[in-house]
Amino acid sequence: NLKSVTLVKGKTYTLKVYNLPEQAQVSFKSDDKEIASVNDDGVITANKVGVTVIKAIVKDGSTETELTCEVTVGPPAFSIKLTKSRLIIGLDKSDFLNVILKPANTVEVAKFSSKDSSIATVSAGGRITAKKLGLTYVFAEIDATDSTGAKRYDTCTVIVTLPEEVPLLENYFNEHPELEMIAKDELTGALDDFFNRHYPESSGTSLISSLNSYLDNKFNLAELRAAREALIAKYQNSLNETISNSKK
Repeated sequence: NLKSVTLVKGKTYTLKVYNLPEQAQVSFKSDDKEIASVNDDGVITANKVGVTVIKAIVKDGSTETELTCEVTVGPPAFSIKLTKSRLIIGLDKSDFLNVILKPANTVEVAKFSSKDSSIATVSAGGRITAKKLGLTYVFAEIDATDSTGAKRYDTCTVIVTLPEEVPLLENYFNEHPELEMIAKDELTGALDDFFNRHYPESSGTSLISSLNSYLDNKFNLAELRAAREALIAKYQNSLNETISNSKK
């Protein structure tokens, strides 16, 4: 059923032979069992990073036919990172989420899922499609686990809005870096509450005003801006002092 297959070390895959004559017999063998072994049922087990060939020998009376499948075994991923932590997408539009996996030569593929597919769906390849106004989360997961035994994953907050409101929201987040002072979970929870409970009541520029008012009431944005500016000033003074001392 395949001419070639790529497997993560430790994983299995079952080869199948189709259109066999009624009396035909099939046997399997591997050119290098250390890289990938195969049992009598065609189940390949990836043992070591490398490339080998699995052969299926079909015997039908005195006729013998050899079929081959090239097997590439690669390392599993040990970390995953999405290139975006927040995605704003127009209703009925699509966009892609990309992932960074380590090691760079891993052959593992991230598994995507959406918390609420009625708001946004995600394909196996990371294509996000906006279905309904609101906010949901898209997860990208690998098989590696953390110290608690949970699989490693990363999350992207997906906000579905009207297409004409996408640049307005993007500008809002760009122009309010003080939001970075809020703990990620707190900010995400606030945005979830706003876009899934208050959003239908607002649109256009009033959406931005409503969002800003909501976040200001919840977190006091002026106070956050002042705290951020104080941190920047402190860092700049420390940097200037280091430069001054290095010149002495």
